[in-house]
Amino acid sequence: MQVGLSGRVVSLSTSVQNNVAILFSGRGDAPQGEHFEVPDRLTSAGARVYEISDRIAAGGNGVVHRCVDAASGEEFAVKFQLDLRPDRLQRFERERQLLADLRHDHLIVYEDHGEIAGQRVRRNRGNAVTMPFLIMALARATLADVMRTEHVPQEIYASQFRGLARALGALHERAVHRDIKPENILVIGDRWVLSDYGLCDLHDCPPEERLTPDWMIVGPRFWMSPEANNRSVGRRDTIGAASDVFQLASVFWLVVNRSHPTGVLERGDWTGPASLFEPIFRALHYNVGTRPADGAAFAELIDQAVLS
Repeated sequence: MQVGLSGRVVSLSTSVQNNVAILFSGRGDAPQGEHFEVPDRLTSAGARVYEISDRIAAGGNGVVHRCVDAASGEEFAVKFQLDLRPDRLQRFERERQLLADLRHDHLIVYEDHGEIAGQRVRRNRGNAVTMPFLIMALARATLADVMRTEHVPQEIYASQFRGLARALGALHERAVHRDIKPENILVIGDRWVLSDYGLCDLHDCPPEERLTPDWMIVGPRFWMSPEANNRSVGRRDTIGAASDVFQLASVFWLVVNRSHPTGVLERGDWTGPASLFEPIFRALHYNVGTRPADGAAFAELIDQAVLS
């Protein structure tokens, strides 16, 4: 799911009307068969009141709206979990805890959280439900949006690469992300930040509490690491920190060359600074052992390349 971006806004009348916010998942601009109705003002666990505004984006499990702090007038993004199955709620709670615990300039900023009561409406019949929500920093775009419309100069992307690699290193102290793609990198002010921890695999999670079975294919379509793709052909490869490094390096390749790093890459395919080619090319190797082991190791190589 895309989180906290300001593109793809649905008209206000379809998302908030008559003091009721209409919440629905999926990528369409209108609910398909099911939607949720909640009050257009919510109170967080921190006793702050927010006014729900226009719909920003959605995925299979939930939806993101813009919201406004009623006291300060400051805008944020609010993410509602609409898939209320127990394992999805447990995953959402783990995402909240991870958001609240992590602090880095290039990681999405947690602001608040809570629950809101409403109605699940199916075929014009409603039943009462309670759904959790997260309040986060509001971004102006995703990196995917930026890449569709802008050419990013070297002096911008080089510093952002350093920040994102370091942020991945900070995340790797607690978890493996497993879902790095341009849509999950947000532009907040002058920073690119890594977001959406819904698929994170926590290091300290007991085996009996793992929410993702070992056989399940996990990863972002078009940006999956080789070991993640291998699961689709029946292998049980481990998706670890080096898989995240591959995904982030794939995004870096896109930013520099404005092309997807598909196929057998060569030095001649690279259009950026020579010093950055080697660490990014190394991070895109099929062999896990050839790549930097984690975000911290990747950040060290990126720092050396940029500062050399």
